[in-house]
Amino acid sequence: MSRRIDKLFEPTKLLCFGRYVLTVPVDSRLSFGRDFPTLPNQANELAKIMAAERAKILAANDTAEISYSGKGPAPNIWLIRSYKSVSAKEVKLESFRIFHLVGPHIFVDRRGTGNGATERSILLDILETAKNLRLREPDEVPKDPGLCHEYGFTRDATYASALSQVGLHIAALPDVVFSVESNQAASTQGSNGDGLLKLINDRKREAGSRYPQLTTLREGKKKLHGWDGEESLVRYPDGHHDFEWMFIGETGNVARPALIDVTMRTKVAADRVGAAAASSLTDEEAIELWDRLLEGFKFRVAVPGAPPEAVAIK
Repeated sequence: MSRRIDKLFEPTKLLCFGRYVLTVPVDSRLSFGRDFPTLPNQANELAKIMAAERAKILAANDTAEISYSGKGPAPNIWLIRSYKSVSAKEVKLESFRIFHLVGPHIFVDRRGTGNGATERSILLDILETAKNLRLREPDEVPKDPGLCHEYGFTRDATYASALSQVGLHIAALPDVVFSVESNQAASTQGSNGDGLLKLINDRKREAGSRYPQLTTLREGKKKLHGWDGEESLVRYPDGHHDFEWMFIGETGNVARPALIDVTMRTKVAADRVGAAAASSLTDEEAIELWDRLLEGFKFRVAVPGAPPEAVAIK
């Protein structure tokens, strides 16, 4: 056991994203990928932002039309409704740009009529979102069911489909990036249902002699909190570590998402793997850090069907 990694985790904190948390060293932060689109600290610029959006809509097509621009169905909601073309108007395909003002931030949403969505259903969804959306400080970990965003929190007990993507950055290890993607709605049909080990073997077969000469540190089945996943921990010839754990579940299942993909890479600089001068971790330290971070990846609060060991806050 590495004293260096042990010391790094004295003490720890929880960071939340989507329905999940990570247990991390206190001097850590998350960078969010796919999330509720947000214009941070721009609430005072709403008029300019809406004017720019209207101009963009009209510039996209000579027959585009703004059907409404102004206050929405509740306080702190503003709307731009439009038709992207005269043909869209003829078949009543109306687009909605929705601006939720929450504290200093603007949360931006887009909807459109068609495929079963009507003006009434969209307005009801907007009101439901506004009722459940609130500010969240970066280190706040809510205890209600719902989704953590970078700047907010959506209370949600319906467990509707969700996609989460984040990267974890640890101040003491600036070349290390630990990333998580969870996609509840992904397809698992055909090759989408292939596990990590099959994907690796397929890549090896296709590349043949061109496949890099990797040092495999650990590889095989790895069960985590009831998820029967697979992992591959390798080191590349340039010294960077490339660790991955993947779980293939069921489309639409909140407790067993269609895809969970966790990675950790070292020797990262300027968002490029291998660009740093050297990895800050030995093989043993990298494996121990990986195991600690992976073990701390859990649901924030209980979701239907999740075993107790998969839940951080009981």
